This record gives sequence, structure tokens and C-alpha cells, in this order.
Amino acid sequence: MTPSINPNSEIFLSDLQQIQNRIGMAERQLSSGLRVSVASDDPDQISSILQLRAQIAGVQQTQENLSNVTPAVESGENAIQQAIQVLDTATSLATEASGSTSNASQRQDEIPQVQGLLQQLVSLSQTAVNGQYIFSGNLSGQPQYTLAANGNSVQQMTQPGLAGQIQDANGLPISIGLTAQQIFDDQDANGNPTAASAFAAVTGLLTALQNNDGPGILTAVTNVQTASAHLNDESGFYGAAQNNLTAAGNSAGQTLIQLQQQLSSEQDADAAQSSLDLTTATTAEQAAMSAQAMLKPQSLFNYLG
Repeated sequence: MTPSINPNSEIFLSDLQQIQNRIGMAERQLSSGLRVSVASDDPDQISSILQLRAQIAGVQQTQENLSNVTPAVESGENAIQQAIQVLDTATSLATEASGSTSNASQRQDEIPQVQGLLQQLVSLSQTAVNGQYIFSGNLSGQPQYTLAANGNSVQQMTQPGLAGQIQDANGLPISIGLTAQQIFDDQDANGNPTAASAFAAVTGLLTALQNNDGPGILTAVTNVQTASAHLNDESGFYGAAQNNLTAAGNSAGQTLIQLQQQLSSEQDADAAQSSLDLTTATTAEQAAMSAQAMLKPQSLFNYLG
């Protein structure tokens, strides 16, 4: 018959094991700062903790996304403001060329200047941030427009990609960009430039100057002003986009704080309580060992039988 452990000794060893488990748990909590570091620490809470961690990771990713697109939105508004200045210069040149005192020679002298303005507009439509063309929508690997070899017209290289969007921490979309066509080359349903097209307005002015076409220059003045008003509207879009990004960033920050506080309340250890538990358990262990030592020494055979 296999001998059994003395019942009193069995109780002592069981109690001692429980005390040592309490000591180990208190030490883990103090070293890690966590009340729940593994599922076995609190099986009922682990599901909620994992869900909170996933939500926090999602909000942090949203913050990173918002931060990544902000430079492109700022660059977009800056490019449009520069384009408005270009059209202001074009308006001045067109107004001067349409005057009754302007002659063919003077109008010819303005041609290189207007060609330069057209080139500036095309360059602004090709604005890139981190190697991505911000006015090409989801086809950001290439510009949508380029200047023709003769410098007198603009060529559309690709169809516009989808305008940019991003989601806030609640999954709601935020529009963050427009395409070069929407900004610089407004078109009707048939794909023809409207009076709001900056490219068409400046190209029309250039053609009128080259042909010494007085009425055509007058028309160009109106078209350039219309295109300038359109650019102002598009600039407003980017201003609103910046405000929306700022608001989304602030909201995400507040949500992150709330989630982190909630996670902390569910998984973090109470350092003061953990210290007290450690002290109490250590004292209990010492007391148990002392009490056991005061008992009459017994051999292994006494424990076993």
C-alpha cells in the first residue's frame, strides 16, 4: 500500500502554496503594472480587454492616417492660392492688351509672359507630396496634365482618378482632395472645358494675343475672371478639409484618452493594493513557516504515514 502524506502536513503545504501564489501574483503586478497580463489572471475580463486594445489600435491608425494626409491638403490649398495669383496676373495682362492704346506689337510682347503663366498653372496642377501627385486622386503615380511641346496648350494625359477621402475615428468619410480637372480644367457633361477652366481661359488669352484679336482678348478677360472665381471656390474646399481634419484629429485624441482610461481601469494593477498584498502574503508565509518550525521535528516517514 502506497503511504499517504500526513493530513496536517498536506493542509500546511496547500496553504503555503496558496500564499506563494499570492506572492507571485503581487510581484507580477508590481513589476508589469498590470492586474491582468495573461488570460488566466481574469478570464471574465480578457475579452473586454482585447476588444479595447483593438479599438485603441484602430484609433491610433486613424490618427496616423490623418497626420499623413494633412501635408497634401495643405499643399493643395497653397497650390490653388498660387494659381489664383497667376490668374490675377493674366487678368492684368489681358486688361492691358484689350485697351484701345494697345497695338499688335505690344500684344506680341505679352505672349511669352502668358506662355509662362500657362506653364505655371500646369506645374501647379502637378503638385506632388512624397512623390505622389495630389491632384490625381487615386491615380497619384502620374500627373493628369502636361504642357504641350509648343508651350501654347495643355494636354490631358489621364482621366481623373477618384477624389481623395479618409475616414475619421467613427468611420465617417472626410473628403480631402480634388482632381486637377476639377480645379484647373472644369468640364461640362460632354468633356468640353467650361468658362471656369483656368487652362482654357489662359489658352484662350494666348491665342487671342497671337492673333491680335481684340474682341477675343476682351472675352479672355471675362473667362480668366470666371476661372479665378472658380479657383476661389475650390480653395474654400481645401480650407474646409483642413478644418475637418483638425476636428477629426481632436475627436480621435479624445476617444483615445477615453479608451485608454477604460483599458487602464480593467487591466492595470493598483500599485498600493499590490504592495499591501505582497506584504500581507509575505508576512503570512513567514508566520506559517515559523509556526511549522515550532512543531516537533518529524521525518519524511512521519509526513508520509
